[in-house]
Amino acid sequence: MPTINYVKTKDFFIEKYTLKQPQGDMHYHHAYEIYYVLDGEREYFIGDKFFKVSSGDLVWVPKDMLHRTDGKGATRFLLYFKEDFLGEYLSEAAIERLAENQPFAFRADDEYADDLRSFFLVLLEEYEKGKNRNESYDPFLVARYLSELLFFIRTHENRYAKKASKAEDRMHHIVKYINENYPYELTIQEIADKFGITKNHFCHMFASSMGVTFITYLNTVRIKAACDMMKKDEDNILEISSKCGFCSQHYFYRVFKREKGMSPSSYRAQFRQKPAREK
Repeated sequence: MPTINYVKTKDFFIEKYTLKQPQGDMHYHHAYEIYYVLDGEREYFIGDKFFKVSSGDLVWVPKDMLHRTDGKGATRFLLYFKEDFLGEYLSEAAIERLAENQPFAFRADDEYADDLRSFFLVLLEEYEKGKNRNESYDPFLVARYLSELLFFIRTHENRYAKKASKAEDRMHHIVKYINENYPYELTIQEIADKFGITKNHFCHMFASSMGVTFITYLNTVRIKAACDMMKKDEDNILEISSKCGFCSQHYFYRVFKREKGMSPSSYRAQFRQKPAREK
């Protein structure tokens, strides 16, 4: 049965790679992701938004946001970075201005397209210098080039044209509704009725678009919310499970352990032992 995976990432990583598989699994990570298409076409689902991208398009994935790819193969740059990596060189306020918390696709004006591509080429070259010599890369130079890339994205006009189909637009509204109402009781029948489709059609459409079942997706959204609460709130675990939409504490414990590999109490204790931001 398809699942939603947590992917552990480095503080900074970049690669150039040609994708051949039609689908990627639904996943998330504690790092920002930038995806730049050199050649080919790809579809991205991030949060509750769909993006169809091709050569010259860039996709921004905020940290901890559920996402997956689909469609035809593509040659692309994939870049991850964590706030802590830039935090060595930039202020927290500067990082907040550069690192957007909402997903988007970006396309530069034709006259700046080569400039955008060059940022990824320089970053990859600098990152691989150390690897080829069995040394670590120079984090100062990488952070500098990465900051310039982020500043470019934030200050240049976005020419990306949204190309969502009617079915994708409907899925956007369905997923948005789930993300906003996960603390309440949600059933397949209720959502199917709300959006004017049959229960069977809803199940097929959701699994086809998201790569996971409705229940798997809903449980992951609720568990992610519970994890955030355990980091910030003083509520006990029973109260947190209820606030996140679980009507049974036993079911909450079972789903949590399956998702995180440990009990809720162990997760909270582990997090509280680390004063710094979770890696």
